[in-house]
Amino acid sequence: MRRGTVWGGILGAVGVVPIALDGTEHMPWWLNLTLCLTFGLMGGVGGAVTAHRSGTKDEVRRATLDAGEMELNEYRVKLVPDGATPPPPLKEKDYTSYSLTTTTRRLQLWEFGYLPQWSHPWRELRLTAEGHVLVITGPQGLLGRFVLAEMLVPEELVLASNRLRARTPGGSSSA
Repeated sequence: MRRGTVWGGILGAVGVVPIALDGTEHMPWWLNLTLCLTFGLMGGVGGAVTAHRSGTKDEVRRATLDAGEMELNEYRVKLVPDGATPPPPLKEKDYTSYSLTTTTRRLQLWEFGYLPQWSHPWRELRLTAEGHVLVITGPQGLLGRFVLAEMLVPEELVLASNRLRARTPGGSSSA
């Protein structure tokens, strides 16, 4: 949080430098000083708030991991409702609030990056690819159908899940 505050203050100060240098010609010194301090303070507060949100999100995500478990990757995904025609793969600028996170022991679905929706060990999951749609089934049945980002192929996650399932205790190497 301190680092975010410092960087926000620096960026706020950099934004104020043109006003500080040029402002004395157009306004009194005390008004120029007030504006510079205000913008610098706003940058510092903005940096602190952003750093705090990011730190809280990371803390929540780390708290879901067991000892020795590592987060491997995070994939932006779009949920496809049952019976709906899947949309095309996600483009870089497409909005989605969901992400799948792979760890060494499980697969997790997150909303907004900090609200866990579900988390299942690899041995309980079966991933299959239906075209560009990733289908995930668990012990209760269908957990979801997801469209991945444009550059990702669902078969990559299917292959990774098979390998990770084979490495987990109680996991089988069958697909």
